[in-house]
Amino acid sequence: MEGSICFQAGGELTDFIIVLRTTEAVKTFCGYAHLSLGAGVSAAVGITGRAFEADLRTGDGGYAACYTYSCSKGAFVGCSLEGSIVTTRSKENSRFYGRQSLSASDIVLGSLPRPPAAAILYRALVDLYQKLER
Repeated sequence: MEGSICFQAGGELTDFIIVLRTTEAVKTFCGYAHLSLGAGVSAAVGITGRAFEADLRTGDGGYAACYTYSCSKGAFVGCSLEGSIVTTRSKENSRFYGRQSLSASDIVLGSLPRPPAAAILYRALVDLYQKLER
């Protein structure tokens, strides 16, 4: 569920990277549900678009600041104040990882083997890190 107050025009397809910089942020994100309140700016023209958001998340896992960076495609420009409720989709997580009774912290903290469906993501992250090291 999401609500926002903003000026926006256009449409975009977006891939998000959520940066959890502290232990508190990881604990908050690993909870069953949390509320997010924040602000962001974004722009996209054709195949190139970027967005940055900062928000405060609070929930059953605690509270912390989180940052989101994204790459997008489309025709869009905007800035916004947003709020959302994020919940863990346990059934989908179990289906994706092929395991029953796993928690969000099992996934976020890396205590599970990499799922085959995420191979493209892991290759992209390796490529990104190699570019950053150069």
